[in-house]
Order: sequence, then C-alpha cells, then structure tokens
Amino acid sequence: MTLRLAILGCGGIAATHLQSLTELSDFNVSYICDIDDEKANDLAINSPGSQIENNMDMIITNKEIDIVDICLPPHLHFYTALKFLKAGKHVICEKPLSTSVNEAQKLIDVSNSMNKNLYPVFQYRYGKHILILKDLISKGKTGKPIVASSEVHWNRNEEYYNVPWRGSWEGEGGGVILSHAIHSHDLLSYFFGNIKSVSANISTLVNQIETEDCASIAMTTEFGALITSSITLGAANDTTRLKLVFEKISVESGNNPYAPGEDEWIYTARDPNKQNELDNLIFEAKKNILQDHNGFTSFFQEVANHLMGKKSNIIKPEDGLKSIELVAAIYHAARTECKVYLPLDTNSLICKDWKPKKKLSYLL
Repeated sequence: MTLRLAILGCGGIAATHLQSLTELSDFNVSYICDIDDEKANDLAINSPGSQIENNMDMIITNKEIDIVDICLPPHLHFYTALKFLKAGKHVICEKPLSTSVNEAQKLIDVSNSMNKNLYPVFQYRYGKHILILKDLISKGKTGKPIVASSEVHWNRNEEYYNVPWRGSWEGEGGGVILSHAIHSHDLLSYFFGNIKSVSANISTLVNQIETEDCASIAMTTEFGALITSSITLGAANDTTRLKLVFEKISVESGNNPYAPGEDEWIYTARDPNKQNELDNLIFEAKKNILQDHNGFTSFFQEVANHLMGKKSNIIKPEDGLKSIELVAAIYHAARTECKVYLPLDTNSLICKDWKPKKKLSYLL
C-alpha cells in the first residue's frame, strides 16, 4: 500500500518535509500545492513525479489523495485542517495546530467524528537521545524528575521578518512562545509530565515586530518538578539546550538548535558507582535506534506505520492540543503577572483567542 499525499504550502519547511517523504517508499507525493506557481515549481524540482496545483479546492475533491501535509503559515492551519478533515482526508499539520485552544480541540473533535487521523508535527521527539532518555524513564532508571532548564537562544533579524505574516499577531499568531520554543516545551512535558502551573515574563527586545521575541518562564509539573525556560531571538548564534535532573541521573543535551536530540548527550549517574551500569544501558539503547533517520523522516515513518495498521509511535493530536494550551497559559501568566494553573477553563477568553486586545480582559 502506498499513501498518496499532497503538500500544501511551499515555504522552507515544505522542502524539509519533501526530502524526508521521498526517503520513504510508503508515500507518494502526488501533488504540491501553492498559490505561488514559482514556489511550487521550485519545490517540485525535487519530486519529479508530483503534479503542481494552485487551487487547494482541487485537492479537497480529489478522491485519490489519502492525506495532506499542511506547511502553510500558522494563521491558515486551523481552517485548512478543518476543511480537509471534513472532506475525509487524514491531516498532517505543522506546528501549531491552531492559534486557539478551542480551535485545536475542535480539530480533534472533527477528526474523531470523521474517523480521520490528525497528526501534529513534533519531530524533536524522534531524535536519537530523546528516544534513549524516554526508554530510560520507562524502565525506571532515572527516578523521579526534579528540575529542568531549557534554553532556546536563536538569532533572528530584520531579514528573517521580511515575510508578511511573520512577527504579526494575525499572521503568525504569536512570537517565540508559539513559533520557536514550542518544540522544547513539548520535550520538557514529554520527559517530566504535564505542566500544572506557569509564571512568565515576555518582551519584544530585539526586533521591531508585534509579537514577543524574548521570554523567561517558570513551570511546575504534575509530579512537583520545577522547570525554567529561557528564550531569545537576540543571541549571537542558534543554540538549543536542555538540562534535566532526575532522582538518579542528570542529563545535558547538545546544542543543535533544530534537532537537539541528534547531538551527543551527557548522562551522569548521581551515584558514581552506577555510572558504568548507566553507560551500558545507553550503549544498548543506541543499538536499537535507526541512526540514518532524522526526526522528520522518523515522524513520517510512524505516520505511515499507523495508517497501515502496524505498530507505531505516533504523536497524538491531544499532544498538539496540550502544546497550544501551554502557549495560552504562558501568555495569560505574562499579561496578568499571575501564576496560571492548568488545565485551563475552556470557557475562558484566553482559550478562545490569545491575541492581545487594546484592553486586556482575559479572566480565567
């Protein structure tokens, strides 16, 4: 069985998706769709068998297409995903699923009612050391989580924001909280458990944009662990780093900005006498991981496995919803200067729309 797929949107991330999709025999990229014919043609060069389409409605009515891969600007994600789910297509959607908690929940509800799958893209989860650490956690080798820190220190300047939708609330839907640190925050909850409370400071200190480009966040988890997150787009270079302290071991990631799980990590046993045992566990875990697959390729492979009824390690749409809820909580905490508790009340204004108003009236 080959899954017939259409890529919607031909920006930079679409090229990364296409490269991974063409590595897998389970997918046939049948269509590449963008209203900009030049962009579509440029992308299609790397997929000779793909047809070019500039009308998304033609993809909706095409019964040959099994699944669509949404690589459009963030403000188009929700309505595009909703339209294709209702049309009976499976949907892969780049982050974020939506720029509203309630909209993200609606996508899940429609996905369930139509019996069609919704796959949020969190490719970091398939990095080599992400899988190793998750395996250690599942086997009880780490002990309880205690504290963690995340650094997303990137360099984004005027040239980066010279794209109409970037840096605006209507186009991008948010700043560093939504567009740059969402993957690292997902990993923190993936390792440490659900986030239960948030305090935050956000600011625009680097670029002349509407949305925030710096943030400092404190979080607690359902297990009582403490997490800090430092984010800026004003660094000299791009680095992403995680440091995680568990009861039995401490872990430090590499600095790869876009695939932190691919660099070599440092695992240190709290009891020095158990370091050799820990090293052996990691050595054995590495042997079971496909070294030639990057995060995106592994993500698409798991989607294919799931659709074909094979054993799979997919990312559930509820995880995408959880990431959106955390974004909303961070914005609410920063604007009210109060600690915010999760889960949020879905009847609150912040769950409907977190875009700032002239008079902020967000009340939980």
